[in-house]
Amino acid sequence: MAGGEGRRLRPLTDNMPKPMLPLGDKPILERIVTQLRDSGIQHINVTTHYKHEMITDYFGDGSSFGVNINYLEEDQPLGTAGALKHVPDSGTPILVMNGDVLTDVNFQAMLDFHVEQNADMTVAVAIQKIEVPYGVVDTDGLHIINIKEKPVLQHFVNAGVYLINPCLFDYIPESLPFDMPDLISTIIEAKLRVISFPVHEYWVDIGKHSDYEQAMIDLEPISTDRCGER
Repeated sequence: MAGGEGRRLRPLTDNMPKPMLPLGDKPILERIVTQLRDSGIQHINVTTHYKHEMITDYFGDGSSFGVNINYLEEDQPLGTAGALKHVPDSGTPILVMNGDVLTDVNFQAMLDFHVEQNADMTVAVAIQKIEVPYGVVDTDGLHIINIKEKPVLQHFVNAGVYLINPCLFDYIPESLPFDMPDLISTIIEAKLRVISFPVHEYWVDIGKHSDYEQAMIDLEPISTDRCGER
């Protein structure tokens, strides 16, 4: 999914779509395409909208990168799930990935888990830790019953990687904005099986300037001698 405007990363995205921002010597999206190829995935559908020609001109049909790329161009933004309505039905689970996510998750292990659990949809989840910068007070209304100084809260967050059975595309409205949380909520209400797959490997969602800076640091090659000199 590479159609977003990347507003939180402006002005970097004023002149290019977020998936084309450089990380080292390659755009974010090229790193994702390479990872998919190295995982054995040959056919890739890329949703585009904002400055779409920069993506299509760079990747072409994908042959230069060892894959086959088909583009799903949105005339208007359809959200993170809307364009899936037009993905060709292969009869097998579809791997869906945000165009701003870098991760070392094992896609084959995720697929095996999806099949073993007889899931309709599998959502990769990553652990996010948030430090509250204050003392958190628990009360029973009037009386203080506990206080925790600057606790670290831990939650699973949506990692932006999904496995979806093609039959679920029937739940996506035609040509209307529809986000992935909307799809998840809809199929949960339909009593279908939605499960989580924990990501223990490297993962970063490049949504903010700080995330982009961290991703660049993570990708820096480190070479030191015994004295610690580069």
